[in-house]
Amino acid sequence: MTRRFSISLPDDVAAQLDRVENASAYIAECIRMRRRRDAVRKVLADAGYEITDEGVERMRQRLHDLERRRRAARRAPK
Repeated sequence: MTRRFSISLPDDVAAQLDRVENASAYIAECIRMRRRRDAVRKVLADAGYEITDEGVERMRQRLHDLERRRRAARRAPK
């Protein structure tokens, strides 16, 4: 069963939907991914780990830096 919704979106989000073939499927998958993320955060919180947006961003930056260094090391002459 499906339901129809009428929603308003910011221009940047609407532009993203303009680039996908099936906006409904795209939105549904985004919501499912968000639910999974929330469920993982709850499990971690129940185990005593606090996940914050700031902490997630710090880890993303660390991973980005590590990947950049790894690529640079591969390009470096031996």
